[in-house]
Amino acid sequence: MKEIAIIDLFDGASTSSVGAIEAHALANGITVQVFDGIGGRLPKPRTFCAYIVTNGDADPTVAAPWRVRLQAALPDYAKTRPVLGIGLGFTLLAAAFGWPVRAIETARFGTFPVTPTPSGWTDPLMQDLANATAVVEHRSWAVLPPPAATRTGATVLAFSSAGDVAAARFTPRAAGTIFEPERTIDGAASTVLGHFLRRAKEER
Repeated sequence: MKEIAIIDLFDGASTSSVGAIEAHALANGITVQVFDGIGGRLPKPRTFCAYIVTNGDADPTVAAPWRVRLQAALPDYAKTRPVLGIGLGFTLLAAAFGWPVRAIETARFGTFPVTPTPSGWTDPLMQDLANATAVVEHRSWAVLPPPAATRTGATVLAFSSAGDVAAARFTPRAAGTIFEPERTIDGAASTVLGHFLRRAKEER
């Protein structure tokens, strides 16, 4: 059976997110191994069929050892395996590929609509999301599109209702969402995670 690595950035806090991701994985016939991304060791590259980095409440710009270590590891994971960043994990993945990450004035906690771009409509990760699909956001940070000269083929897949990046693909294997696709709500947001897991299952 295929196995994915979940890198947990909730720093020991009680949350249903990791359990929800694990439930989605098991429903797709995939087992999981959970790693403490802040206080523990990171998974090795090329060891799992895919890597998922969770949301969390930490500062994605702080020069803490865990953040520096994880941000440096993400492009290495993505060289050979699919990588999905969620929330905080998405901001770290974005920063690793040169996209600006900024604090927002008012934290966004709740359900908001998301708008896919034309690239999002055709991307394997996002192809089922319609305009104004409801998604769950739990964040104090935003990812912004980089200058065109530094994009190197990366693309925005969706924008949030606040106008910042809701989803992006950084490389053929690395993508992510500022929202939490593991949350089961009305609409098709959870299909993002389903698409990612099915691709992970096809990895050799």
